[in-house]
Amino acid sequence: MKYRRFHDEVLDALRHLGKPSLGLHMAKDRRSALRYVGIRVPALRQRVREGFSFYHQDPKTVLAIWDELWMNSEWGDVLFAAAEHYKPILRKRVEPEYWPVMKHWVKRVENWCHSDVLSGLYSRLLEAHPAHVMPELRCWNTHPALWPRRVSLVSLIHYTGKNAVFLGPDVVLPMIDNCVHDDRYYIQKAVGWVLREMWRVYPDEIQAYVEAAMDRMPSGAFSRAIERRDRREQDELRALRRRAV
Repeated sequence: MKYRRFHDEVLDALRHLGKPSLGLHMAKDRRSALRYVGIRVPALRQRVREGFSFYHQDPKTVLAIWDELWMNSEWGDVLFAAAEHYKPILRKRVEPEYWPVMKHWVKRVENWCHSDVLSGLYSRLLEAHPAHVMPELRCWNTHPALWPRRVSLVSLIHYTGKNAVFLGPDVVLPMIDNCVHDDRYYIQKAVGWVLREMWRVYPDEIQAYVEAAMDRMPSGAFSRAIERRDRREQDELRALRRRAV
């Protein structure tokens, strides 16, 4: 790697705060082939904020360094460090040079945790530059591979919370519908989660969709989608689904 010295600097800093036994557990829990130093998220986040020796360089060079580390490191924690560096930046501003570089980061995703942290970055890029980002997400939405398809869904929402939803049902539901039949666990969870969050903002449209698609929707996606409904409504929807399937 061109920036091997910076990779080793980041890795050594994280190792100092890690616990090898926890790293082994993380790899097993995530079914990841990457290695982990065993550092918890708050400690990793704080260490990234403290900075590394290359932070004084211009933003384009810093992006190139983090890009090389994400695309080449065999340590999952180094990938998380790259994401944690850009997470607060993308909440405040999105520069046009980010997407052409970061769109390739999906190629390294091989577990749900990196999938979701990367989707968090992509959701900010999508909101800022939909004309550039959405065509790629739509392409991944039809991809047969698990992780690009999951990323295409989870990137449609800003995690969970008051301002999570920034797209309308006319954009989101066709992408959901393209994956609703996919019975892979991590796709089911993504479908259900996006529907659950959209339901808070567009209750009529999402309920209509869920009722129309429930006979095609795997149980994992259906359960996740309705988990924030009140008990009476959940019971009614489950009864409808039993009759539909």
